[in-house]
Amino acid sequence: MAVQLINIGNVANDGTGDDLREAMIKINSNFEELDLRDDEQTSASNLGATGEGVFAQRLNYDLQFKKIAGSDKVTVASDLTTITISADIGLDTLTVSGDTGSVELDDVDTLAIAGGDGITTSLVGNTLTITNDYNSELSDDLTPQLSGDLDAQANNLLNVGDISAGEVTGSFVGNLTGNVYGYDMRDWAPLLQGFDFGGVSTDYGSIIEFIIGNTQVDFGSFSSPATGNVDLGSI
Repeated sequence: MAVQLINIGNVANDGTGDDLREAMIKINSNFEELDLRDDEQTSASNLGATGEGVFAQRLNYDLQFKKIAGSDKVTVASDLTTITISADIGLDTLTVSGDTGSVELDDVDTLAIAGGDGITTSLVGNTLTITNDYNSELSDDLTPQLSGDLDAQANNLLNVGDISAGEVTGSFVGNLTGNVYGYDMRDWAPLLQGFDFGGVSTDYGSIIEFIIGNTQVDFGSFSSPATGNVDLGSI
């Protein structure tokens, strides 16, 4: 049943409204109607698909909401009409230094990491990858060059092919092929192994040959040779 309205007439006591009894009947009926109706159905909802809701629950006629609290570096303040949430950032600026300079970044600046010759950079999610495509190993370089002296630190050089050098100092183990001061040492090898004049014949054809074959002749030393000329013929 709908709530009944009491006819109060146009003006007081004009006889067009409900009499006192009829008015009280409508009042009683309206109370009965309200009493028979369901209990309070007022509720509240949190809108939106994401985020945290502030409505907690309804307890009888009391709508209960969650409080908005701050945390580390986050503060919450309110007045009669407004709730203000403030965040205290950790760094106002960030200084990044390099070998050749530095830059100061604020909270809206972006630092770019770029590659150079043979260096590439890539960023996937939170992972920064730096790739070296340059020939960083001697075995990868087809034409390696030194910008300074190579110190082998008493280690050996193995499996060496041809060596082209203006000057080589030190000792070698094994055969050394090439010229020394413009001369091929292989041409001097027989001379370095000594002289072979053959055997001395003991057959004498005359007494003079016997005397010559059995008489020692002192030619002196290489530093102080004896005087006189001896012609031994040709070799």
